[in-house]
Amino acid sequence: MATGTEVAPSESPLDESPTLLATLSPSRASDYKTCPQLFKFRAIDKIEAPPTVYQARGTTAHLALQRLFDLPANERDPDRLFDLFREAWMELRDVEFPDLFTSRDEEREWGVGSLEVLANYFGIEDPSTFDPADRELDMLEDLDGITIRGILDRIDETADGVVITDYKTGKAPPERYALPAFFALKIYALLIRHRTGTTPTTLRLMYLTGPTVYEIPVNDAQLDAMDRQLRALWAAIDKAIVSGNFPTRTSRLCDWCSYQDICPAFADTADTAGIEVSPVARSA
Repeated sequence: MATGTEVAPSESPLDESPTLLATLSPSRASDYKTCPQLFKFRAIDKIEAPPTVYQARGTTAHLALQRLFDLPANERDPDRLFDLFREAWMELRDVEFPDLFTSRDEEREWGVGSLEVLANYFGIEDPSTFDPADRELDMLEDLDGITIRGILDRIDETADGVVITDYKTGKAPPERYALPAFFALKIYALLIRHRTGTTPTTLRLMYLTGPTVYEIPVNDAQLDAMDRQLRALWAAIDKAIVSGNFPTRTSRLCDWCSYQDICPAFADTADTAGIEVSPVARSA
């Protein structure tokens, strides 16, 4: 799925007014909900985080799964998917993930682990029995004043309605914590409704590690609520751009954040590290 967010250019080179949002992606909208400072690092400052082995696995697996459905149905088997993964990695390695591994053995170990994860896909569904309605669908929709863009993994047209599927190569969260993971898919469902006039019926998160599949139904009332939430987020982001105020929002997710070293929340912690607190101060 696309992660880009753009700000509108100033009207002239001498215009020093803040540049407001031009487009917003589901990923960046999720970033702002999680932590406004995270959004700033990624979308405003455009500070690129070092690539990780998990990102490499996800990007390569998405490309392989996309291409799997280019094949005739009777050729969509595990061995062919593994070949597609290897071919995709050869294309991506030197362009998007140079110097990711320190040795061939390390890369080989990652590859073997990636194929084990990818093999789980066939325990979820049989790709030889259906053809998706669309894959890697590039979306750019003007929702009456706000423009949302992104790339949707897969759409299926079933007897029960339109199903939106998102592939995940990471580990699934416990079911009681899974609902927030559907935030981006609800945005894509809103975009599909706007483009086609048809409301999707089901949102599906397919976690290949496990594997685990989470599904939820979706309806017009939920999508209307998402539309209102997106507009509120857009207004909040524009306000933050004007004020320059992107507060930090610490949580357990900070443990996996690539920007921790430059985050103001952790800079404050570093500034006070090693300062002994007096007994009087402790009891205050």
